[in-house]
Amino acid sequence: MLVGRIVGKTSPESFRFEVSDIIRKMDFIAVRDPERHMVLGRIDDIFQKEDRAIAEVTVIGYKDNRGLVQRPRMPFKPGSMVYSADDALIKRVLNLKQSGFYIGLLKNSESLKVHMSPKKLITKHLAVLSKTGMGKSYFIGVMLEEFLENNIPAVVIDPHGEYSSLVEPNKKREEIKYMERYGVKPKGYKKDLQIFSLEKNLSQGMKKLKLNGNLTPKEIFEMLPFRLTSSQLNIIYSIVRETEDQKRFTIEELKKEILKSKSRAKWNVLTVLDYLTGTKIFDKSKYVKPEDLVKPGKLTIINLKGIEPDVQQLLVYKITKDLFSSRKKKKIPAFLLVVEEAHNFCPERGFGGQAVSSGILRTIASEGRKFGMGLAVISQRAARVEKSVLSQCNTQVFLRVTNPNDIKTIMDSVEGATKGIESEIKSLPVGTGLVVGVIEQPLLVDIRIRRTNHAGAAILTDKKKEKEPDKLFYFPKFLELDVKKSIKKKLEQFKLIYYPMWRLSCKFSTKEGEKIDDIFLDGITGELVYFQDNMLKRTSGMPEVVGLSRKEKAVLLYLTSYGISTMGEISKKLKINENRLSKIIESLGKKDLIMERGNEYQSLLKINFEDIVKNPLEDDTVDYKHTGQLVDFKVSEKDTNKVLDIFNPDMVDRKKLYYPFWLIFYDDGRVDVVDALTGERDDYLSEGSFEELAI
Repeated sequence: MLVGRIVGKTSPESFRFEVSDIIRKMDFIAVRDPERHMVLGRIDDIFQKEDRAIAEVTVIGYKDNRGLVQRPRMPFKPGSMVYSADDALIKRVLNLKQSGFYIGLLKNSESLKVHMSPKKLITKHLAVLSKTGMGKSYFIGVMLEEFLENNIPAVVIDPHGEYSSLVEPNKKREEIKYMERYGVKPKGYKKDLQIFSLEKNLSQGMKKLKLNGNLTPKEIFEMLPFRLTSSQLNIIYSIVRETEDQKRFTIEELKKEILKSKSRAKWNVLTVLDYLTGTKIFDKSKYVKPEDLVKPGKLTIINLKGIEPDVQQLLVYKITKDLFSSRKKKKIPAFLLVVEEAHNFCPERGFGGQAVSSGILRTIASEGRKFGMGLAVISQRAARVEKSVLSQCNTQVFLRVTNPNDIKTIMDSVEGATKGIESEIKSLPVGTGLVVGVIEQPLLVDIRIRRTNHAGAAILTDKKKEKEPDKLFYFPKFLELDVKKSIKKKLEQFKLIYYPMWRLSCKFSTKEGEKIDDIFLDGITGELVYFQDNMLKRTSGMPEVVGLSRKEKAVLLYLTSYGISTMGEISKKLKINENRLSKIIESLGKKDLIMERGNEYQSLLKINFEDIVKNPLEDDTVDYKHTGQLVDFKVSEKDTNKVLDIFNPDMVDRKKLYYPFWLIFYDDGRVDVVDALTGERDDYLSEGSFEELAI
């Protein structure tokens, strides 16, 4: 199909063409070069120039007689016809494999399947990155199904217990109806799955997770999450030096060795060792061996749901260290280690400190491929995963990402990244991934439907359905010591509170495809909240707006968006007759929401909806909180529907968020509210009354 003709300056590597038919960013096109080769290209960007749409193309090349991809050696001729590339050309030039792990269909194609190489995943490592709710765990579920189908073992570190659902076939009607397109059928993998957990009362089919309690002193030293003084460190070092490196102790046996020390610091060391004892994860006789975790054709899930973060890190350290050691000795077959929430287990320096598990994951990232131990890191915060780990992942899958720091990290890690790829990552619809490393070119892929049930929270739910929303917390960065340092005046007391907010993830259908925007709502006042200039900002007047009739709302929002207008302009745009419109304007005037200026009308509402959508709060929440007092919601889930009526999304996912603030009470009776993420005074809340929280 003809989609345009080449215009302007060209080169063998790139050109532009004037668009004459429907074409999209990241689509493939075909054009003949001056030597008559049919050349494949990819659209990196499309923009409007006056009355013309212009597309920018990066040239990929053509297949020569030897089957090698070559680029043209001459620039393309202006006026040359540009066609939409057919599947045969795309498949031939990109050399798309028809075997391996089937993950989905090439975007806008009904027949071109995209496969990942199992060997490349294990020897080159994988990173899956996106913001929350965009389908990371869904994609990993697809990939794990392929491991099971191909009898290749994998071990999954599962902090939230999401992957146990692989035992069940997919029963969701809304997904089953699309299975024919992707060529899959519902299937469960109960016989091929083994799940280990620390829970006291194990669910049916789960196995008890206990780690080898016979440890080298060096292992014990590396597992301690506390900073020890020099004298305390010397006690442990002396034991390491005085014993054989491979000699193992239980923690109780090591305590006896420490008791022999003459240093007074030994008592503090013993107290620290009690931390390891208190985790209750070690057993000197009944423990899980690496051979129990990695078996041919088996998928092993380490379910860490409900376990404290520091204990999770300790478990990941010990399990991965033992697996790596066993794989080097070829005691277990080659396999893939999948680490969910990787930013918690190998955080970038400056984000969450040094996790106990960081060192061993760095080692596996750099050396694991030599021994047949692959690594897959999954995270919603690319910028918070250690760069040395991410840089070792040669295969990458990006779903939608919007955080500027995460975008920068991704662009730095993708070889040959362009602005077109960057903008594409920011606007990917749910279920579509940008896959890098399968071939030399990035591929836009519609991720296939899972054969199994997906236990993760639904990405989006019908807004008519009511369910208990998830509760998530922003972890404070501005802590007690920071408060004391920054406040020079005498304090009576200060305390941390968690202020309620709603996050409404809204799905919209646009001409360009599906779009998702996060809208944040103050859980006390009902005002919209956004982040700008390093401060929380709030609208003024939302409760008044949501109380209006539908037509009153339409008129007010029209004037807010389009500025000063005449009655005729409003009537024509909103299709309201002028007699009815006159009464609506009179009603809005009495409520001080609009004002008349001659024959024109102006909104008095100070709400910039573009700012609100473009400047959302960071998607950087956790499911546990630092010590602090929760403030109750006054805006109910039902109330949020009134706000959603303004935006009219197709679907919405609601979550309850708690934002941390410090209440600072001065001797003179004043109360300041300080943002615990930025350390800035919040003027909006400081003008409110928090006397009831001063207890």
